[in-house]
Parts: sequence; C-alpha cells; structure tokens
Amino acid sequence: MASQLKEPLEDPKKQSFWMPGNYARTVQRTDRSFQACNDVTACFLERAKVEKQYGQQLSQWSSKWKVVMDSRPVYGSLMRAWQCFFASTERLAALHSSIAQSLVAEEGERVKTWQKETFPKKLCCGFKESYDNKTSFSRAQKPWTKKLNKLEKVRLAFHKACQKEQAALEKEKQANDNPALSEEKKLKMAEAKQRARERYEKALEEVTSYTPRYMEEMEAIFEQSQEEERKRISFLKQVFLSIHRHLDITNNESVKAVYSELHQTLMSIDEQDDLKWWRSNEGPGMPTDWPKIQVPADERRGVRSAYKVGPVGEV
Repeated sequence: MASQLKEPLEDPKKQSFWMPGNYARTVQRTDRSFQACNDVTACFLERAKVEKQYGQQLSQWSSKWKVVMDSRPVYGSLMRAWQCFFASTERLAALHSSIAQSLVAEEGERVKTWQKETFPKKLCCGFKESYDNKTSFSRAQKPWTKKLNKLEKVRLAFHKACQKEQAALEKEKQANDNPALSEEKKLKMAEAKQRARERYEKALEEVTSYTPRYMEEMEAIFEQSQEEERKRISFLKQVFLSIHRHLDITNNESVKAVYSELHQTLMSIDEQDDLKWWRSNEGPGMPTDWPKIQVPADERRGVRSAYKVGPVGEV
C-alpha cells in the first residue's frame, strides 16, 4: 500500500516581512505590547497579594507562639533569644506588607499611567500607533504589490503557453494516424510563447527596478515601529529593576539589621548565667527564712518590762 502523500510545507519565503500583508505582525505588536503591560501589572499585583498574605501569616505565627513561650519554663538569656525571634518576625511582617503596598501603589500605578500616555487610541480604530503603521505600510506596499500581482499573472500566462506548446508536441510525437502539426501552427504557438515571455520579463523588470524604493520605504516605517518598541522594552526593563529592588530583601538594610540583632541575641545565650539565675531565683541560692525560736509578742513585752530601770534606789 502506497504511503499517503503529505501536504508540502508552506514556503518560508512567503512568510517574509516583504511579502504582501506580512507587515501585519509588526502592526499587531503594538496591541500585544499593550496586553503585555496588562499582564505585567496583573502578575505583580498577584505577587503583592502573596507578600501581604506572607506578612499576615508571619504576624499570626508570632502571636501564637509568644503565648506558648510565656507558658513554658524558659528563662534568662534563652528566653530573651526566643523572644527576639518574635520581635524580628514582626519587623519582617511589616516589611513584607510594605513590599506589597509598594508593588500596588508604585509599580502598578506607574505602569497604568505609562500605558495611558504611550498607547493613545484613535476613535473606532484601536490604537493610533497600530492604525498609523498599518496605513503607512499599506501605502508603501501598494505599488509594489500591484506590480507583483501583474508579474504573477504574466508568469502564469507564460507557463501556460509553454505547457500548451509542449503538450501539442508530445501529442504529435505519440500519434500514429494523426497528421503532424502544420508549420504555421507551430510558428503561432512559438510566437505566442515568446510574447508571453516578453511580457513576463518586462513585468519582472518593473518589479526588480521598483524593489529598492519599496524596501527603503518599508524599512523606514519598520524602524519607526522598532523605536517605539525599544522605548517600551526600556520602560519595562526599568519597571522590572524597580520591582527587583522591592523584592530583593537580601540587600535591605533593615532586614540585615533584624538578622544581625537576632544573631547577636542568640550568641549572647549564656548557659552558666542562666543556671546561676535559676540557682538564685528558683534553687538553693534563694533567700530562706530558716526555722528559729520565735517569742510571742506578749512575752517579748514582758521581758522588756522586767528589765526596765526605775528611779534611783528602786528596783
């Protein structure tokens, strides 16, 4: 069984920017750039929610475990170290809440404002830039496309004349009983083919001679589009860098201070000092009222009266 023939792949050259209508991809880039800005905004607004939720979760964690810590027999430098984790966490929670606010209030609004300024709309025609580019490209391509269509038309006519002549000659060659083609008919067919070839060559010359001008005009319009896109890429690069500065807490001085203070507190844990404190406050070192003879108050007053010194000569 013969394998099924596959459809030939489309000629990549037909997808070239220079072919009729293929400038549409460059025109559509404006709309896609606008959508990309929307996506960037939505993406980092969602990240802002994550940062906010993370800050809230840190605070909840801190509050929960502070209560637990207070009920545990932890004391001295070890208790201060544990407490420092919660104090540090509260500061980090505030930082992440601040990051969330910055992503929304600064970067989100920054992109929206820039979009309004950069993508003006034309009434009923979408973005002005898209409309202007499409109009300019179409105007520049129209004469060349007209010549190209004419070239294709005469090319087909020439090929048809060649095929017609060839078919007649093949038929004559294969015929046994049929009379041969007359010389006059052969001459007419050859002349028709030659005229078709001349029209084809003339149309090709027109296209070839006009191509440099066509390329120059299309290139100029394309470069204008490139410049607009360059500005957009440059802007979004700055937005990304700004977002990076917000999110990169490794270089945040307040975060460095939080972890530096936490580390110092942890390093200050002194088991000997804590044991000494426990000895003094909960162990053998506690002040104690050891048992001793206790004289009733009345007895103490009677003893003092017995030894009281009276007037001279009296006991």
